[in-house]
Amino acid sequence: TVRSSPRRVRISNFILERIEYKMSEYLMNLINDRATCRNFVDKEIPDDILNMILSSACKSPSSRGFQTYSIIKIRDKEKLKKLVKLSRNQKFIETAPISFLFCIDYRSIMRIREIEPFPCIETNKFSNFCMSLLDTAISAQTLCLTAESVGLKSVFVGNIINTLDQVSALFEIPKYVLPAFLVTIGYPKGITKPSKKYDSSILVHDEIYKDPEIDVLMNAYKTKGGDRLLGNNSELINRIYNTALKYHDAAYAEKCKDHIERTGVISNLQFWLGNYYLDEDDFLDMNGYREFMIKQGFNWL
Repeated sequence: TVRSSPRRVRISNFILERIEYKMSEYLMNLINDRATCRNFVDKEIPDDILNMILSSACKSPSSRGFQTYSIIKIRDKEKLKKLVKLSRNQKFIETAPISFLFCIDYRSIMRIREIEPFPCIETNKFSNFCMSLLDTAISAQTLCLTAESVGLKSVFVGNIINTLDQVSALFEIPKYVLPAFLVTIGYPKGITKPSKKYDSSILVHDEIYKDPEIDVLMNAYKTKGGDRLLGNNSELINRIYNTALKYHDAAYAEKCKDHIERTGVISNLQFWLGNYYLDEDDFLDMNGYREFMIKQGFNWL
């Protein structure tokens, strides 16, 4: 055994500290630079890279270590084309090389139970549903960060929540499994730019929940989302008015319309919630969700 000199130990520790610093710096840059991408080049992802990012997704933390989620790889162009229609017609799903359907999954537990009996009311508890959804999201975020580290970009697609029944039929989803969301990845066409986010002064509370001053909140909201100049856009105003009328009442609809006309702009939330994220004819309603979940074996409702 060769005994290290104090000088050698100091040098080794310095090198290790530098390596750790560079690794943490790299990770923070990866997180800070991560940006949603909806424009991909026509380039396949090698299988070894796909296997690596999927392996990392399966190593993410999970409640009780149960890993109650599953991931379906989707490369078939016909299925991707159908997913476009089931996801508010988002074309990038079809042009990207691959998408992943992340699912809440208690089927493995139920199958093991047939061989090894144990008490089980897992799918009847709302707390379990929430934790499984959280575990699924952590797995997906791990996948996305790993993809970023090898030059891939990603986008989360939550719109399939509106058509769970049709998505399940398309992918032959069995009982005790629920589709949660889609993640699409590929090589970016051009440079992606991170969207503006609320900073910690808005999202982080010290010891107890405390509302920020409304002026501070509104300033952060306007800085993050920005306003759209109204111009001569009566059709858009009427659409927001009709949405407010459908969800609330005439007085509130008038309040929305008056605010837009008085300020001359349409805000971020007014545009998306009053104009874009609207219920469509083939979307599940509350009864539809309840019936679908019961059919899939989730009885917490």
